[in-house]
Amino acid sequence: MNLTPILSGLFLLVSTVVPANPPATGDFPEIRIYIAKGEYVSLRGDSGEKMKLSKPVMLLNNDTANVKEIHARGNNSLKFQRKSLSVELDKAIKIQTGDGKISLKKFNLLNLVMDKNLWHNRWADMNLAKIGLLPLFNTYCKVWINDEPQGFYLLIEKPQQSRGKLDSPYMLRRGPDHTISDEYFDDKDKEQAKKYRKQFHAIYSNIHSLSGDVLATQLQEIINLDNYSYFLAFNYLVMNGDYADEVFLFIEPKNQRFEVIAWDYDDILKSGPHEGRLERNRRYPDKKLFSLEETLDVAIAGNDQLYTRYERSLNNMLGILDSAYLSGTAFQVIHELEILSADRHMAAATLFLDKQPFDFNQAKQDILYSLDLILKRRKWILDELKSL
Repeated sequence: MNLTPILSGLFLLVSTVVPANPPATGDFPEIRIYIAKGEYVSLRGDSGEKMKLSKPVMLLNNDTANVKEIHARGNNSLKFQRKSLSVELDKAIKIQTGDGKISLKKFNLLNLVMDKNLWHNRWADMNLAKIGLLPLFNTYCKVWINDEPQGFYLLIEKPQQSRGKLDSPYMLRRGPDHTISDEYFDDKDKEQAKKYRKQFHAIYSNIHSLSGDVLATQLQEIINLDNYSYFLAFNYLVMNGDYADEVFLFIEPKNQRFEVIAWDYDDILKSGPHEGRLERNRRYPDKKLFSLEETLDVAIAGNDQLYTRYERSLNNMLGILDSAYLSGTAFQVIHELEILSADRHMAAATLFLDKQPFDFNQAKQDILYSLDLILKRRKWILDELKSL
């Protein structure tokens, strides 16, 4: 593929875009973890079992962190040698970023083992932050265990840590079939949590019996529909194959409605969703929703008032994420990966599916090709919206 037209055509677009969360000096956090030798052998195994590290020692940029707990996390990623890790510290530690110092206490180290060329999550996270769906610090980092390079990781704050910054009394992770897979609140707020749990279930309790303005009005009192529509709109733009249960909902304290924190974007640019494709194609093939796995999304597709509102949000989101911003974040990721790739030992340890080492030139080609596709899709969506 000839990338010259893409590069020259986008250069002027990105010249005024300010990068999000750039490293302070072009460096990235360096994390060293030390555990018992036998435990390290077990951690590198492919049993798929979750594992809590025993008395780990952690250094973050050569500063000792007071570790409360580190455990291997994820589902599919547990089957690979390089594990994603969940980290909780007893005391927050500060790191320097381009936006100043930030305190970290609860965060994940994502191995990106299924995120080919390492860019899907980082690029998506920067754009999600722009549209108010990801208030979480994230950056690439380098990880060693027992001085053995583990590769390039994505460090990202845990959503539950952001609950304090958002001043939210309650947060949940939506599970399959709109269950609550996890929830977060202070012990003193147990009674209040019952109210918010009931509020979440109220989204679905009358979704089949109400229609028209009545349903739209009731849902808007429970959940910020514009905010949720941005979530659906972004997934439609990037063709996210899996998102119904990859979302956190938190109570916004002023209006007491649920709002969204989007999560996990290694599965973008898919020809169709993993679930919900048949439902979409059978019932609403003309709707601009990528999946109809989730009951709330089906209700939005089938309600004229809700769907008109969604299309308005889709149009607004594409105005915020214009060609310049989408391109600027892509070029920032290219720049970050180029800096990281200079560490050849760490690049060699960064194996896609435990097999293929990271190759910067391949990643750059992939990003530029994908960016061209996304920009064309953005234009097509806008043209479709204008024709309505």
